[in-house]
Amino acid sequence: MLFIGLLVGWFISRSKREMTPNPFEIFYATVVLISIGFGSILFGFIPHLFLSDQIARNIGWPTGSPFQLEVGMHDGSWGILGLLSYKYRKGFIQATVIGFSVFLIMAGGNHLREMIVLGNYSPYNVQFILGDLVPAVVFLMLAYYYSKHQSDNGPTEDNNLGTAGIV
Repeated sequence: MLFIGLLVGWFISRSKREMTPNPFEIFYATVVLISIGFGSILFGFIPHLFLSDQIARNIGWPTGSPFQLEVGMHDGSWGILGLLSYKYRKGFIQATVIGFSVFLIMAGGNHLREMIVLGNYSPYNVQFILGDLVPAVVFLMLAYYYSKHQSDNGPTEDNNLGTAGIV
C-alpha cells in the first residue's frame, strides 16, 4: 500500500501544485490516507477479524486465539487515525505517522526475533520483517521532511481539532 500511496500522493500533489502553498503537505497527507488509513483497514483490520485462523496459520502462530481479534481492532484504530490525518494534518498527522512507525519497527523486530530464535520461516512472518521496517523508515523520513517544511500559516478551522477536547 505504501507504493500506491506514494504514487497517488505524487500525482495529486502535482495536480494541485499551483493551488496550494504546500504541495508536500498534500502529498504527505495522501500517502498517510492511503497507506496507513486504507492499508490498515484493508490489510490488518479486515483479515485479522474475519480471516483470523488463516492469517495465524500464514504467520506460523496457533489458530483460534482471540488475540487475532485484538490485533484486528488495533489495526482498525490505526486505520481510523490514518483517515482522520487527511483532514487534521499538522501535529495530528505527525503523531499518527510516528506512532504507526514505532509499531511497525516493533512488529518487524518481533517477526525477525520469531525467525531467528524460534525458526519461524512462515511466509507472513518472514515477508513482514522488511514489510514492516521499510515502510517505517519511509514514514519517518516523510515525517521529518514535513516537520522541516510545513507551512507556518498556523492551524485553520479545517485542520485543527477545534473543540474536540483534545489538547
